[in-house]
This record gives sequence, structure tokens and C-alpha cells, in this order.
Amino acid sequence: MGDGTLNNIFFLLGGMAVMLFGMHIMGNNLERVAGGNLKKLLGKMTSNRFVGVGVGATVTGIIQSSAATTVMLVGFVNVGLMTLSQATSVIMGANIGTTITAQMLSLTGVGFDAAAYASFIAGIGAILGMFVKNDKLNKIGYILMGLGMIFLGLEIMSMSVDKIIYYENENGDRVLKDIFAAIFQKDHFPLILIVIGMVFTALIQSSSAVTGILIALSSALKFQNTVFIILGSNIGTCVTALLSSIGTSTNAKRTAVIHLLFNVFGSLIFLVPLWVWGDQIYSVMLAISGPSAERQIANFHTLFNLISTVILLPFTRQLVFLAKKIVRGKKNEEDNPLCFKFIDERLLETPPIAVNNTKKEIVRMANIARENIDLSVAMLLEGKYENSVEIKSNEEIINFLNKSIASYLTALSGKDLTLKDERKIGSYYHVITDVERIGDYAENIMEYAIRLRDEGISLSQEAKSELLDVTNTVDLLFEASIKAFDERDTAMLATVDVLEESIDQANIDLEAKHIDRLKKGLCTPQVGSIYLQTISNLERVGDHITNIAFSIKQYEK
Repeated sequence: MGDGTLNNIFFLLGGMAVMLFGMHIMGNNLERVAGGNLKKLLGKMTSNRFVGVGVGATVTGIIQSSAATTVMLVGFVNVGLMTLSQATSVIMGANIGTTITAQMLSLTGVGFDAAAYASFIAGIGAILGMFVKNDKLNKIGYILMGLGMIFLGLEIMSMSVDKIIYYENENGDRVLKDIFAAIFQKDHFPLILIVIGMVFTALIQSSSAVTGILIALSSALKFQNTVFIILGSNIGTCVTALLSSIGTSTNAKRTAVIHLLFNVFGSLIFLVPLWVWGDQIYSVMLAISGPSAERQIANFHTLFNLISTVILLPFTRQLVFLAKKIVRGKKNEEDNPLCFKFIDERLLETPPIAVNNTKKEIVRMANIARENIDLSVAMLLEGKYENSVEIKSNEEIINFLNKSIASYLTALSGKDLTLKDERKIGSYYHVITDVERIGDYAENIMEYAIRLRDEGISLSQEAKSELLDVTNTVDLLFEASIKAFDERDTAMLATVDVLEESIDQANIDLEAKHIDRLKKGLCTPQVGSIYLQTISNLERVGDHITNIAFSIKQYEK
């Protein structure tokens, strides 16, 4: 291999890198300009399959990656935001949306001067993105820069490929080298071409890059060979979602499998017609697209996914059924309490949804802490010492959630967020600390109950009645505070205030009553100590619960 050929291979790889980086920059900034509403589309529950297809196509068309959309869907299904049936129609739409990349790249086949215009667009974009202070103009600049880089990358790839596979004869004509003529122009067994497309796409995890290479090779590739590579590429792109589903719930794994099944069945639908009537199909594409090989490739890619969706959309239930047969449910899968129920690492790519679901996870944590307060008070007042096992188990969950949610919030804070979401995340750190402290007070009350038992002493009926009244008020405060926090209901804050003041006053009144009982000899110092500490703990619990409710004022401005 001569130095010239090696250099051109390096240019080919560099061009691919520029194109992929351009797609990444453009997709990310289109996403930001569109705002949280774009990704909220994916989180909207819909039973309408056509709407699902439209949502999948729209989101994927903007973020430029069907694999990325499917990875997000795996996350949504994993936390219960979507059913398998809903995710299936969105996956079909995502496959249509991803063909926009090929349509853009094929513009080079209709006289679009990629090098000149791309350089100009990228230059303007770089100026706006790097030197203009306006945030919106920055993002628009990066979108233009990314778009320019896509075509610059394709131009570099095309020029390097041209020098690798062609040579000039004595008449100055471009002639395809014999080895490449044998590879690109002769008929090959379709399954081999499909496997090549699958493996190559799986390795680089981007069907868009494969499409770019096919368009760069379009002048040399025989159309009847190209189409089978495209079929394989559609199957290979499923690898990203399959890898992403590792370690997720059964239904999340099924989502990735549905993506694979759809693309496999779509390829099988086209396999025989392309194999048997390849020349006739080429004639149809020639009539639709004209002589441009680039347009033929792009239009086939789009039609393949459109037709596959039209044929397979009515069989959504059957695809879900088959996925369930392939990925069997595990017994007691939901029994592990030391895990998230509402948030998932994949949701970090959809910040608005991740922020909302983090709130749900915190509400779950708060309800576990509330349960522990009730269980520990029942131990103290009713002698239900068997509750200690459940209290310790719940405390383990609370500690797990405290640390894990804090780590998740740290990762989420590094994403592109609205000012309101940034404030929410800042408040959530404090809320989980408050909830964790409530769990600690529940453990304290449990230990007071054990002390009563071990020391053979007990509270008087009057003391038990007083503590029960305070606990009931704490429960009402919990209910009002969680409602205020979960629903961002500022109207509930007045109720929270009244209940919290009621607990504070009860603490003062009951302490005075206890001192009176001590003076009359109706209570011993040992029992009195536990009684006062319990009241104090419940009062502090009330303070932390109130903090949870009033945390919404940090972002409800």
C-alpha cells in the first residue's frame, strides 16, 4: 500500500470523524433550542400508534440518532413512563426520522457544492457560537457549525474515497481499480452484504456514518449491492440500545428487543423482492430519484423505513408478545428495594423528565420515612417490637436513596437545564437531607421503645394519649407537606404552617404537663426522660417535614 493510499485512508477516517462530530454538535444544539418540550414529547403517554410514530420521527429527526431515541425509550420503560406498546410505535417513527440524515447528505448529488457552502456555513456558525454573547445566537451558531461540519466531513470522505478506488488511465479518464470493481460492481450474495452492514454499523454504533460512507462510495457502488448493506445497517444500529438495556428491568430489555425485531422483520420483508427483482426496483428508484446515485440511496433508505412501518404498525401487539417470549420475566424481579423506581441513568439525556422523576423518587423516600415514624411510635405506645425489623429495612432503603439520589442530582446538574430546573435540583439536595434526618429520628424512637422494654418500665396512659395526638398531627403535616412538594401546591403551605405551629405548641404544653406530673410523683425520671426525648424528636421531625414543603418556594417564583 503506497503512502498516498494510506494518507487517503487517514483522510477518510478523519472525514468520518468530522461528519459524526458535526451531527453531534448540530443535534445537541437543536435539542437545546427546541427546549424541554422536545423531549417531553417522548414522555407523553399515548395509546395512539400514529401519534407515537410521529413523535418518534420528530424527535429522531432533530437529535439525528434513532439509537439515541431508543436508548431514551429503554429508560422510560424501565421507570414505567411508557408501556411496551407505546414504545414500539415510537421506535418505528425513530427509524423514519433517522433517514433525514441520508436526505441531507444526498444534497451533494443534486449540484450542492458541499465544500464551498459547508465552509461558509461552518465559519458563520463558529463566529456566532464562539464570539457572540447572546445564548440563543450561540446555539444557532453551533447548529450551523455542526451542519457545515457534516458536509465538510462528507466532502473529505468523498475526495479520499475517490483517490483510493479510482485511477486515471492514459486518456485521463477516471477508472475504477480492478479490486474495487470486483467488490462494488459484481453481484454478491445478499446475506453477506447484510452481515457487512450489520457488523460495520455495530462496530461504529452509527448508521448515519455508514450512510455517509455509502453516499461517498455511491459513484462506484452498484445500487443492488448498496440496498442490502442498508438493510444490515438498520439491524446493526440496534446494538446501542441492546447494550443500554443491560442491567435494566425485563420490560426495558424487551424495548431493545422490539427495536431489533422491527428492523429484522423490515429487512426480511425487503430481502426477497430486492434479491429477485433488484433491477426492476432500481428502475423505480431511477424514476423517483433521477440519475443521482446519492438521491437513490437516500430515497431508498426513507422508503424502506416508511414501508416497513406501514406493514408492521398493525402488528404492534404481536411484536410485544414476541418480545415477551424472547425476554422472560423473572420471579421477584421487583422485590429488590435497594434500587430506583422512578429514575434511570438513561433519563439524564432527557433533563426535564429526569428532574420530574427525581421528585417522584424523593416522594417515595419521604413516604418510607413517614412509615418508619408510624412504626416506631407503634413500638413505643403499643409494644409492637416486631416492627424493628421493618424499620431497619426501611432505614437501609432511606440511606441508599439519600446517597444515590444525591449522586444522580450531581450528574443531572451537569446537563443543559432551565433556570427553574437548576433551582429545583438545588432544593432537592436539601430535601433528601431532611428526609434522611426524619429516618434517623424514627430510629431514635425505636431505641426508646427498646429501652422501655429492657428496663421493664412503661409510659402512663395519659402520656401515651398525648404522644398519639402529636403523632397524628405529624401524620397530617406529612400528608400536607408531601402534597405541597409533589404537586408544587403553594396553597398548602398555609396548612403546613398551622400544623407545624401546632406541634411546636404541643411540645411546650406537654413538657409543662410532664414537669407537673414529676412534681406530683406520677412519673419517674427514667420514663420522663424517654417521654421528653420522644416529644423533642417528633417536634424536630415536624421541622424537617415543613422544610420539605417550603422547599418549593425556591423555584416557584
